[in-house]
Amino acid sequence: MQDQLANTLSETREAGLYKDERWILSEQGVEIEVEYPRGAKPRKVLNFCANNYLGYSSHPEVVAAAHKGLDDRGFGMSSVRFICGTQDVHTELEEKMAEFLGMESAILLASCFDANAAIFEVLFGPEDALVCDRLIHASLIDGIRLCKAQKAIYANADMNDLREKLAELRPKARNLAIVTDSVFSMDGIMAPLDKIADLADEFDAMIITDECHSSGFLGKTGRGVHEHYGVMDRVDVITTTLGKGLGGAAGGIIAGPREVIEMLRNRGRPYLFSNAVPPSIVCG
Repeated sequence: MQDQLANTLSETREAGLYKDERWILSEQGVEIEVEYPRGAKPRKVLNFCANNYLGYSSHPEVVAAAHKGLDDRGFGMSSVRFICGTQDVHTELEEKMAEFLGMESAILLASCFDANAAIFEVLFGPEDALVCDRLIHASLIDGIRLCKAQKAIYANADMNDLREKLAELRPKARNLAIVTDSVFSMDGIMAPLDKIADLADEFDAMIITDECHSSGFLGKTGRGVHEHYGVMDRVDVITTTLGKGLGGAAGGIIAGPREVIEMLRNRGRPYLFSNAVPPSIVCG
């Protein structure tokens, strides 16, 4: 196997697709100190590629709150949430995020990759159908692969194609859901959630949207694209991260109806079988 992998890695390098990690010797910020290649003299560069949208990764107040969480609640929980891994701060954060996103309830996971991996297997079976934007995030794709629902893909932000797919699947599906990113980060495109909501109403479909690249700074009060388009009460389930605009460290959120969140607490495998998010990150 090692020879096969070595050949694949060599081909990856030749294609210019090899992912080489650069050492950052400073805190995350607009200007960072980088050592690259390893052993080279460190140099300061401007950083245009982080998802540190609001500058919270190294903000003094965020760092101080994380320090307080570390001092007051310890380094980690050494447990999954449902055994002995839930502190009051975990629940408080979930309640605040639910309110912030305009939802009934929310659940905290280690990352939004875990959040997106948890949803679909729990909520959708062979009798259901998912209609997905072609450019949804890899974590949504992987989560959808885990479930047995019928699946269709529509062209990126193409409402005519979405309508066709919904019309095709609606007669075959018990539950029908539209799955999209709110912001497609590689292209800078916002999903037209107002138009998607109209189609969801017409075809009696749920909307599941990933707000990772909008939470904290898009919309009048930073709640995301669903706020920007005035459809906060028309989106059913939102996933987002605490690793970009909202803190820059780690953590994923699923927010939605109370029954959905309770089911995920009881059956979402990434939630059930992963250690709780450390208190310092929760408090930060």
